[in-house]
Amino acid sequence: MLITTSLSCGVTDNLIGTLAGQTTGGGGETPLGGAEMQGGTAENGTGGTAGSLPSAVGGGAGSGLIAGGNDNAGSSFAGAPELDSAGAPGVTFTNAVDYQIGQSPRGLALADLDADGRLDLVVANWDSSSVSVFRGVGDGTFSDRVDYPTSYKANSLALADLNSDGRLDIALVAYESETLKVMLGASDRTFGPTVEVFGRPEMFSVTSGDVNNDGALDLVTAPGTKGSASVFVGTGDGQFAPPKDFATGGASFSVALGDVNADGNLDLARVNSENQSVTLMFGAGDGSFPDSKEYATGAHPIFVTFDDLNRDGKLDLVTADTDANEVGVRLSTDEGDFGPRVAYATESFPTYVLFSDLNGDRALDLLVVNAYDNSVSVRAGSGDGTFGSKLDYATGFGPTQAATGDLNGDAIPDLVVTNSLSGSMTVLLGARPN
Repeated sequence: MLITTSLSCGVTDNLIGTLAGQTTGGGGETPLGGAEMQGGTAENGTGGTAGSLPSAVGGGAGSGLIAGGNDNAGSSFAGAPELDSAGAPGVTFTNAVDYQIGQSPRGLALADLDADGRLDLVVANWDSSSVSVFRGVGDGTFSDRVDYPTSYKANSLALADLNSDGRLDIALVAYESETLKVMLGASDRTFGPTVEVFGRPEMFSVTSGDVNNDGALDLVTAPGTKGSASVFVGTGDGQFAPPKDFATGGASFSVALGDVNADGNLDLARVNSENQSVTLMFGAGDGSFPDSKEYATGAHPIFVTFDDLNRDGKLDLVTADTDANEVGVRLSTDEGDFGPRVAYATESFPTYVLFSDLNGDRALDLLVVNAYDNSVSVRAGSGDGTFGSKLDYATGFGPTQAATGDLNGDAIPDLVVTNSLSGSMTVLLGARPN
């Protein structure tokens, strides 16, 4: 099973501001006001084979062979309690700490960048035109922030070994740049030099995966309002060919890669915000996607991801639907197809979805970032693709993306959220109820 999901880290603010009227179906200002601005995703994954590198954490998890995901997928934590009668997970988040970071932080990813056994943090900052790297201390805190200049409105990043040296690199897109930036990683958590690849205007999100089966990771970007997803074929040394475009049929703020039909080729899902749907494009294994199917979503989907939610070895399809205030789940049926949509209510304006086994029962739990409610919602997974009642946790203002990982070494997942409007990140440590 292969999965990798993009986070369109810049989407939230652009929807809130410059794209609000188009995307939310109304005119004028939205509740978050005129902030311009990721559906992740950090990108959220290494884009490679499970076990080949330290895991990058920041969205779509799964079991089996994973290209991208979180480090808790499929794992079991000792002493995990059963779910309570209300279906709430046997983990709570406590001791929330806010860090002031760059201006308007968007995309983030967690990974052990220097192989010291502690998760480090990488954040893209929209208004600061920078990427910030934080050293994980191992007790749930971060220190030694280092900033790297990027293009204005940096909004989405992916961590992956793009030059085949065994170290994680950063692929970054910025809304007001037509270049895709690749920042090559060193063994000491530093990044450089930067490789620039000419791309497309208004790229909103980026994800990685080997779409042409040549052993080198490729990059795929979501087009924002420009109408075509772009595939950048990698050479394995950190260089990429000019992009090949695939029409999306309108605004698309998020893409995800996964082998849906188990043919060994990565398939591509993209949300279509204007026509309330998600399109699944089947990969031919040569970097092309000749066949497709379309599935209805709730109103104005902004984010899409894959995961195996019912533990049947097949990828399921999940979208965050902003105007519906819902997460839509479609479970896989036969290879390459999905069943009816099941909706789970969220708080206002859900922008990002991720899954993690919070209580150690080997069932993935659902976490949703609610941009207008300044919160993250958690629902316990049953292991059959359904989810229990909702618990909400406060964040900073305008949260855009989240990632889970064990930050303090207690074998319980913790949570990090970027808050675009307050220029901060919220760290919530996981705890088991007494």
